[in-house]
Amino acid sequence: MYDLVIIGGGIAGSTLGRAMALHGAEVLIVEKELHYRDRIRGEVLLPWGSVEAKALGIYDILLQSGAREAPCQVTYLEGEPTPPRHYPSSTPGQTGVLSFFHPDMQETLARAAADAGAEIWRGAALKTIDRGTRHKLGILMEGTVRTIEARLIVGADGRDSTLAKQIGFEREQSPQELFTAGLQFSIDLPLELAMHYFLHGRSGRGGLLIETKPGNYRAYLFHHKDALERRLSGERDYQSAVRQLHEIGIPAAWLEHATPHGILASFDGSCRWIDEPIDGNCALVGDAASTTDPVWGNGLSRTLRDVRLLRDRLLNDSDWTSAARAYARDHRDYYHRLRLAEQLNATLYFTMGEAAEARRQRLSTLMEEQPELGLDLDGLGPECGYSDELAARLLAL
Repeated sequence: MYDLVIIGGGIAGSTLGRAMALHGAEVLIVEKELHYRDRIRGEVLLPWGSVEAKALGIYDILLQSGAREAPCQVTYLEGEPTPPRHYPSSTPGQTGVLSFFHPDMQETLARAAADAGAEIWRGAALKTIDRGTRHKLGILMEGTVRTIEARLIVGADGRDSTLAKQIGFEREQSPQELFTAGLQFSIDLPLELAMHYFLHGRSGRGGLLIETKPGNYRAYLFHHKDALERRLSGERDYQSAVRQLHEIGIPAAWLEHATPHGILASFDGSCRWIDEPIDGNCALVGDAASTTDPVWGNGLSRTLRDVRLLRDRLLNDSDWTSAARAYARDHRDYYHRLRLAEQLNATLYFTMGEAAEARRQRLSTLMEEQPELGLDLDGLGPECGYSDELAARLLAL
């Protein structure tokens, strides 16, 4: 019998598996992919997430495996750069942004979990779960279903979690407002390592450009649901994506010799969540438990917060079912604060029309006078200071 069976061997599953194996737990990680694939998202770890990575002991592992540490963000408003923000001197954890090619980092953390003593089954998938005790699982591997037992089962298998479906968790969903399209560029730019964020609020668009490994950049195009006639997808839309990125303010010279490659796809930004991501001895972490809008880049940071919260609860309570329930309360508390802060920012910065643009101008003036009113999602994440009262004040500008 395993102490812990984790469904999903991505960053969440491998990090949790490593953490618990280091403390002597018998851990099995079940991963359906033989080789990790590019899923476009999940290549930026914000400063508040870097704090979580350090607490989990994986920050240096990521750095040593090729992750890029960017100390600054440069924001461009309708093509005009604003003064760079230096994260290490302006965040409580004195951390910057970590960027990397997601499949590489999945492999890195899977190796780290194995080195710590976790067992990993690749090319395996959850097929059944005993609905009586929920301690018995049927795992399909190489054409054969193997029955195993577990003290605790954790779903770390993404927004379409098989474990969540098997248990029958119900998800709630916020209204759709923003979309994110992502692709990669091969390009050699003489830029200091930084996260470059572009906002073109009057047209309901924005974007981000960051280097994930030498000579390779990830570009994201963000847009209001009414800003484009259709979602961008596939190689047919490479040039359309480049044109959109130019229009929001990315200098033409930056992309003049860039070669787009890899997957181009768009994702909706509606938030999806399970209010109680725990049922008996089954718990969910990361996107399996809840998702937020990719526009704000909190996905990986949020995932590592879940892993750290669950790890801490398990290590401090021998009753793991009770510990998992406490984790679920922790998750619900911070997740909804983060979700509401993101939704407020989406309305403030991406709503189209003259009235919205006039409000942005008034908001800019107010933030210069009272910068503490700004929601610092990058540096503070869920602790950014969101409140219903603040939201009402800013929306009434």
